[in-house]
Amino acid sequence: MKKAFFLFLSLFLCINIVYPQKVGLVLSGGGAKGAVHIGIIKALEENDIPIDYVAGTSIGAIVGSLYAMGYSPEEMLKLFLSKDFYYWQTGKVEQDYQYYFRQKPDDPSFIRFNVPLRDTTINIREAILPNSLINPIQMNQAFLQLYTQANAQCQGDFNQLFIPFLCIASDVYNKKEVIFRNGDLGDAVRASMSFPLVFKPIVKDEIPLWDGGIYDNFPVVPMKEAWNPDFIIGSSVAGSKKKNPAEQGLYDQMENMVMQRTKYEVDEKDGVMMNFTIEDVSLLDFNKAQQLYELGYNTTMEIIDSIKNRTDRRISPEELNVRREVYKKSLPRLIFRNIYISGTTEAQKVYIENQFRRDIDKNFTIYNFKRSYFRLLTNSKIKEIMPHAEYDPDNQTFDLYLDIKMKDEIVVGFGGNVSSMSANQMYLGANYQSLTELSANFNLDMQLGNFYNGLALQGIVEVPYRIPLDLSLLFATHSKQYYESEKLFMDSEISAFINQSETFGKLNAILPFQEQAKINFTVGYGFLHDEYYPLNNSSYSKSEFESSKYYLFNTGIYYRKNSLDAKQFPITGHDHHIIAQYVSGKEVFTPAARMSSNTEIDQSYIEISTGIRNFHTMTGHFNFGYALDGVFSSKNLWSNYTASMLQAPGYTPTPHSLLVFNEAFHANQYMAGGVMPIWKLNSTFHFRGDFHVFFPMYPILKGEGNKAYYGNLFGKSAYLGEISLVAQLPFMSVSLYANHYSSPKGNWNFGLNIGYLIFGPKFIP
Repeated sequence: MKKAFFLFLSLFLCINIVYPQKVGLVLSGGGAKGAVHIGIIKALEENDIPIDYVAGTSIGAIVGSLYAMGYSPEEMLKLFLSKDFYYWQTGKVEQDYQYYFRQKPDDPSFIRFNVPLRDTTINIREAILPNSLINPIQMNQAFLQLYTQANAQCQGDFNQLFIPFLCIASDVYNKKEVIFRNGDLGDAVRASMSFPLVFKPIVKDEIPLWDGGIYDNFPVVPMKEAWNPDFIIGSSVAGSKKKNPAEQGLYDQMENMVMQRTKYEVDEKDGVMMNFTIEDVSLLDFNKAQQLYELGYNTTMEIIDSIKNRTDRRISPEELNVRREVYKKSLPRLIFRNIYISGTTEAQKVYIENQFRRDIDKNFTIYNFKRSYFRLLTNSKIKEIMPHAEYDPDNQTFDLYLDIKMKDEIVVGFGGNVSSMSANQMYLGANYQSLTELSANFNLDMQLGNFYNGLALQGIVEVPYRIPLDLSLLFATHSKQYYESEKLFMDSEISAFINQSETFGKLNAILPFQEQAKINFTVGYGFLHDEYYPLNNSSYSKSEFESSKYYLFNTGIYYRKNSLDAKQFPITGHDHHIIAQYVSGKEVFTPAARMSSNTEIDQSYIEISTGIRNFHTMTGHFNFGYALDGVFSSKNLWSNYTASMLQAPGYTPTPHSLLVFNEAFHANQYMAGGVMPIWKLNSTFHFRGDFHVFFPMYPILKGEGNKAYYGNLFGKSAYLGEISLVAQLPFMSVSLYANHYSSPKGNWNFGLNIGYLIFGPKFIP
């Protein structure tokens, strides 16, 4: 009997030595709630429970693939909470890669849509609406960065990863699940998490593949069929309390429509199952990853003894980390060499290849790739770039494959402004871009309204040197009208009605300065015309305008650095500029009394102006901004006081101040500044204050006969205070404001503004 017992024991031990117990981990989909999976893995590792296989769907595929590539639980959680992950899952481009050199100047458009020039079958709805809620621009490059090295190491066989892995996608066309155990790892995971309407699908063999949760949100059966592990640990975060359909959000409604019923079960004889019902966490609430991670960890620790009782194999965290480090060191370096481009003409290939900056060995890093990638996508001719990489063991570098979708269309913008004051504007813009070995851009901007009318035509050609150079030709004409009856003209000393117009042409040579700045060398000639009543007590219906016409030559250099998060009412970022320019020309003054002769004044001067606006996040709800402005000029006075004031630079820090001509905030030389405290109610609404002071170095004063003269140094000052409630919508801003100007006395204003008050370029900026 003893011999039989020892024989059985020896046989059992031999079987366990030759065939050790294997543990499989199955992870469900569920959006940001998948951070729970990371906490489960952390608890298992701390208790020496091995994970030999991992299968996942959607967020389960992301967590599972990261673990299969050697990420530790701490590294996965750090990634989920990182700024990089935020940018990837929102489609926003981080400031470090925003290429200001190629950004079109701000305009007052609400919407922009594409009008195809060749594919006339596309209707207006398709041209306006995006084909996914999340722009794929970030996801495309992120999956290249995350998965390329591991994909090369395993040579497309997911069994050869640090942990064997599989994931599920959905072939909606053929109504079936797709099991990925090999191929391109990044594409497999990307397909598994592409929830309809939120993300674009991955196309394989002309079949679009969507989120695997549509047909199998918990791949326990594929796990068994692939590896048949001895013990399965299942984690489902897909559970939720049933809600009245009328109370469900857009994501919940879409999930109910597309997701087929899935059994979130692991047979008791096969292992253990953990089901989580989590409320108040939406698809992209990854900012809650820490709490969810702790939930997964604590729940697993509560049942860890039962898991230990059913698993006899152990691996210590120290041993696991050694294996993990050995695996990571086996990954090839992510260095690129050759570029292969599809979807473009040969001339376009030359342009695209010239955007990549290589080192002395003709190679480039992932960071060089990202800079070039985001720069290319600022070109409106390029619709999308799908990057892939294949490892070349001979050179120990990766070959980069870029599948580029081009477009031949006109981009049309529509917008403007609606105000309680006389600033109702309509904006229409159009842009067309051509791309060969050179990039050419043609812009039309037009505004119509009762305050401002403008037209600007611009052509830009990029010369693709190692440092790009843009050559630009601009023609613009615009006019403004100030009405005293609408309190748009604030001062009691100047005329009560003014017409200002400019018509000019400029040639610009523009160079990038790092990522967020550019330098503009400009030369131009312009005709400026001001018409105004000379006295505030004139009978407006009978009096004639006085007129000043200016024929001016302008040349200068303009530096600007900009990373503001909004084109009106920003709360983060900065805007810095400095302009040095030379102006030469003459004024022809025509008085109202036609019996008097015209007066001509010649003048040449140098002007240097600078401005700083910075916004900083202080706490979760409080931001703080400040502004500093200065103008220093050798400019003399023009023919009269009114003409001198109208042509003097002005400090207009708020949208309302753009609509009023207040002489207290104009001077040829001045210093000004202000503070902007901002209280954020939520991601849409905020209260903001604007408190500004203005110090003219030599104020322009009015003498006898409407003549002008300079006053004493810092002889006057003015202030402006405004409080506003702002709604920053995705397509426009809405503000309800109250403000007070120190001059004239009792100058209070209240109003509502809907849209953007952004006007065209001025001849003398």
